[in-house]
Amino acid sequence: MYAEEVDFSILPEVLVEVQEHLNELERDLHRLVQDPVSNDLLSSAFRHMHTIKGDFSYCHAAPIADFVHQLEGVLQSLRERKFQCSALVAEALVQSMDQVQSMMDTLARSKRFDGIARGVLTGHIKQLAQARGQESADQAARQILLTIHDEFLGERDAEVASAPAVSAESIVRATALGEQLAQGLALRMPRWKNRIHQQRNLVLALNERYPFPTPPETLTIAVYWHDVGLLAAPDAHLQSPPQPKSPDWAAYSAHPERAATWLLSIAPDCTEVAQIIRQHHLWANGAGIAAPAYGLPPHQGAMMLACADMLHDNVAGLSGEDYRRGVLRTLFDVTGGLETRFDAALINAFEAVAHDLTQPTG
Repeated sequence: MYAEEVDFSILPEVLVEVQEHLNELERDLHRLVQDPVSNDLLSSAFRHMHTIKGDFSYCHAAPIADFVHQLEGVLQSLRERKFQCSALVAEALVQSMDQVQSMMDTLARSKRFDGIARGVLTGHIKQLAQARGQESADQAARQILLTIHDEFLGERDAEVASAPAVSAESIVRATALGEQLAQGLALRMPRWKNRIHQQRNLVLALNERYPFPTPPETLTIAVYWHDVGLLAAPDAHLQSPPQPKSPDWAAYSAHPERAATWLLSIAPDCTEVAQIIRQHHLWANGAGIAAPAYGLPPHQGAMMLACADMLHDNVAGLSGEDYRRGVLRTLFDVTGGLETRFDAALINAFEAVAHDLTQPTG
């Protein structure tokens, strides 16, 4: 993104002043967590934020000034006592200001804006600024933190948008063969009876509630194919999967790549499906099985598959009250903590879907 409007003759002076205000702002926010009703700290934090915005406006760095303006709205809501500066709110503001640091470093170094799309992050910041009450503020802050964990902030959509169109012939062939292979895998693992159909229903329900949905046929193929690489694994690995430090781990962890390779051999244009398959054990925080040729974050379809796997592991073979408890256990696992494989949008989608999962489906 070019920066023709920026006055680079005064930018070095601006950046020195901004850095001073960033440091003071972070100190104020941490103090506010201990003393959230302090008018002096609120006024000081707002003054630093307002000055940072003004400095970027002064040198005509409009994209950075606009981003800071959204954060200024959060501080204004704090001053109006719509909610308090909890630890979550403070950390969301601090980590959002880290984005400002990155933006200004890139501008100074390359004389260009970094070009990273921050639309999802900015949307969550606006939600925080508009929150009415501590619970909704903390939830919005949590979404901000989860979004910032996404190292590429918007590149996911560009990556998906660049994927080639899949032919109708490939869709039919990949869907039919994938379903047959998944059913063959279920014959080796009786507890996986009906698994692919339950997972397909869940993944499609999550997709309907995700802000950037994936074509349903893409997800259906991914559900059918994501574990068929295990057909090449010995029965012992199916009944008791190896752990990361086990000598059998390398062979076991290759099953997503094996399935993706098989799929592309019969449907070379199913590249987006292959990405989902390769990443369905990859966590958003970098844990899990690393997928060759792909960086973070995982495709949203991969996160949906991971969520479906987690649910099935918790409810397989259960019914009645035990099943409901398994759903609640999955809900806790999906929403618990910031060290997660899921982004905020997927967490919200599963929270919405989980309330309807009171009984297993056939």
